[in-house]
Amino acid sequence: MAYEYLVLEHDEGVATLTLNRPEKQNALSQGLMAELRDALDAIDRDPSVRVVLITGAGRAFSGGFDLSPNELASDAPKDEADWNRLIKLNFDTLMRVWNLRQPVIAAVNGPAIAAGSNLALICDITIAADTASFGEPEIRHFALSPLLLLPYLSNNSKAMHYLYYSGDTIGAEEALKLGLVSKVVPPEQLLPEARRIAQRIAKVPAYPVQITKRSIKAAYEMMGFKNTMELHRANDALVIDASQIEEKRKLMSALMENGLRAFLELRDGPFR
Repeated sequence: MAYEYLVLEHDEGVATLTLNRPEKQNALSQGLMAELRDALDAIDRDPSVRVVLITGAGRAFSGGFDLSPNELASDAPKDEADWNRLIKLNFDTLMRVWNLRQPVIAAVNGPAIAAGSNLALICDITIAADTASFGEPEIRHFALSPLLLLPYLSNNSKAMHYLYYSGDTIGAEEALKLGLVSKVVPPEQLLPEARRIAQRIAKVPAYPVQITKRSIKAAYEMMGFKNTMELHRANDALVIDASQIEEKRKLMSALMENGLRAFLELRDGPFR
């Protein structure tokens, strides 16, 4: 199937999904998220796919959910119920990667920010170019990271400080030290290396690989992963709906009236 914002390719048991909005830093619009859900569902049903590879077109992996005024104006939630539906839809799309029967490899070619960072880190294996970076800036504009992954990916308190509490961004080498990625390579080696790993896994009989993934996910479930994610999603809805807070009103007014650049300047200016 041909997609508008996503490229899906098949090669020797490996399905490659390329986020394809390079002019928008592969921002996760609702259109792209819908295509991602459809593609993941199709992959899950396809017995010929043994491994999945996710990457981004252009210089970014993904800048996170699309916060452009046009996107927000066209699909803006009208009330608390709308917000909850949208948050759950985005949450379920990211969790679809976690629940996919095939192993998923992220090839992070550039910035992976906010929900883009979640998409990269929820994959079973994450490989990064040395130009990649990871950030969770949502806390600066009264939102939470869509998924609370770090307690399950790293036991290093520096990861919580850098990403969750400050909204800062870290580079690929720092992410490697914190255990968030498995390998860092030069940009020109990223896709060849990711494909090499994917094709190696694809040579293993598919059934035991998928059962192993199921067992690994079950281990996380016994550590409370699912309940933690659901509680965090509810907390995210509470924070996002905090429209009565003056600081948030100023941020959203800057976004809707003056555009994304003004919003980012107001949000991130004090941290420079």
